[in-house]
Amino acid sequence: MEASNEKRARLRHELQQAYDAWWLTSETGAGAIAPRSRVDISGSADVAKVKWFEYLAAKQRLVQAYADRPLAA
Repeated sequence: MEASNEKRARLRHELQQAYDAWWLTSETGAGAIAPRSRVDISGSADVAKVKWFEYLAAKQRLVQAYADRPLAA
């Protein structure tokens, strides 16, 4: 069974990979140095939209993993 710390580390890695994949396929990522704080995917290619939603799903899994951890006393 995967320990909580290992699970969160894996999910952080998955989140970073998903973000990198989106950034590389998006129009804003082509030649840009830093992402904007607000993301508008309405005019993006379908592949970029798919990558963005994969990123959001990975982010949700990581948030849930942190929410599930017991609070320190």
